[in-house]
Amino acid sequence: MQRIHFAFVKSGLDDNWGTVYLTATQSTDEVRKSMQKHGINTYQYEEGSGDGSLIILRGEEIYKNPNNPDLDNWINATKSISDMFISKGKKGVRVAADLSAYFISHGLGGQWHKLEYALGKKLSLPMSILCAYDSGSSKTWDTDLLKFYDQINSETKEFVDAHSFVIYTLEQNSVILQFDLGY
Repeated sequence: MQRIHFAFVKSGLDDNWGTVYLTATQSTDEVRKSMQKHGINTYQYEEGSGDGSLIILRGEEIYKNPNNPDLDNWINATKSISDMFISKGKKGVRVAADLSAYFISHGLGGQWHKLEYALGKKLSLPMSILCAYDSGSSKTWDTDLLKFYDQINSETKEFVDAHSFVIYTLEQNSVILQFDLGY
């Protein structure tokens, strides 16, 4: 999953996009170290040591409680991030996340929909999102991902320029299905 996400993040950074990596399963330090191993110089891009093009967050910093997400905080954080990237002259916002996989794998699809729908107005920058799912997880197949994304995309097409997903297999170390739902 990280190789897929990090390629998406790196190409965004290389093309002057602001990028956000949201994780529900790892610490930000673990993500940072993994990014560095995959050739992303986090020191060059993160706020404080770099130009502020890269933000690494734990999802819970934004949604607080996965069982009852803080929608206002989610909306405010997203707007704040978008405004910061505008001030830095970025082309758009790229978001790579394991949040949807986390919510779905824990049977919290309804809560994930609430977070997606909370961003119901267009941001000032183009936004592209990439989510990844492990085919080895029974919850990946218990959830009709095509139906899930069709529903999400019909509601979010006004503010998300591309909402893509990838299904990969950890055991075989390969991508088995990829959709780019760009508009």
